[in-house]
Amino acid sequence: MKFKTRLRLVILIVFIMFLLHNSFWLWDLDDRVSLLFDFMPFAFSYYIGYALLALLAMRLIIAIGWPDPPEDLIKQTDEQRSNNL
Repeated sequence: MKFKTRLRLVILIVFIMFLLHNSFWLWDLDDRVSLLFDFMPFAFSYYIGYALLALLAMRLIIAIGWPDPPEDLIKQTDEQRSNNL
């Protein structure tokens, strides 16, 4: 995948996470839904889900944004593996 494509994907993920973090739509909903499962405030359960989504988003950003190793290192590693077999 090209660098520009990777960068655009990372920016898109960060932007979506930013929009989800600014949960202005929950302000009125939290007053109407008092407790979720009779013990947890709705906003707290939203942020638990958001934290799990952030974990997955960061894992995806690292997988996308991590640079590829140089070609000579890949060749050297392949040669070492073939010599050890």
